[in-house]
Amino acid sequence: MKGVILAGGKGERLKPFTNSLPKPMIPLLNKPLLEYNLELLKKQGIYEVILTVCYKKETIIEYFGDGSRFGMHLSYIEEKDPLGTAGSLFRHRELFQEPAVVISGDSLTNLSLEQAIRFHNANQALFTLAAVEKKSVEGLGICLTDDSGRLIDFCEKPSKEHIFSYLVNTGIYIIEPELFQRYPFFGKVDFAKELFPLLMKDHQRIFVYQTDAYWQDVGTPFQYWMAERHLRKGIPGVRTPVQPALLPAGGFYSHFFQRFHLAYTLSSNCPSAQSRQRLLKTHEQ
Repeated sequence: MKGVILAGGKGERLKPFTNSLPKPMIPLLNKPLLEYNLELLKKQGIYEVILTVCYKKETIIEYFGDGSRFGMHLSYIEEKDPLGTAGSLFRHRELFQEPAVVISGDSLTNLSLEQAIRFHNANQALFTLAAVEKKSVEGLGICLTDDSGRLIDFCEKPSKEHIFSYLVNTGIYIIEPELFQRYPFFGKVDFAKELFPLLMKDHQRIFVYQTDAYWQDVGTPFQYWMAERHLRKGIPGVRTPVQPALLPAGGFYSHFFQRFHLAYTLSSNCPSAQSRQRLLKTHEQ
């Protein structure tokens, strides 16, 4: 099985932090978010991984290289312009001759890929997405399934009046290679907006693996703060540095840390201390 990490996002909601580095390289305890996702794949025995990169891609490629120092083999799909969450995969469909695990590069999780793959295989699914229950679904995609776990409805970032579920898409997918043969998409393509509705319309076997694993989107400064807070407390199955590693001096990380606290405090994306406490009550699981 092959791994894919979607690491091309610009991270508009994480500004000003993403002015100087790509979102998947945001440090959590001085370790890039993307490295945690690679370790998740490696833990499952997936050592061959494709990274889709676009915004400030040189930073990612320079840091991870061919993956040898992480005990993995990494290759890159380099986008000149953003192609959505799925566009670059369909453009390079020839790379997918075996099942693939796809992970969004802007989240932190301890989800068991082994269990998700077992569920996928048991249901003979063409496509499986992993989902978790959340108390707040703002800015997330929500799923509705039948009793067998088959996806019957999906809404990306619903307004309050259109919330019909609190089961949210984690951006972790298991995909059979037949998908790329059956659907000849070209150009900009999004899993949630274009692919899911079409698969449901065609009555394809698209299933939802529901899990109570830890999962945290890291798309806003508050979510970043939450993820690091959880890491400091300890997340089962997620390896954190005993002593945070010293990343290359003078690079984007030292620049990031020099500016972090001031930038976070001044950012229009940053909630006040009182707001953070209210948000904690809503988001804390």
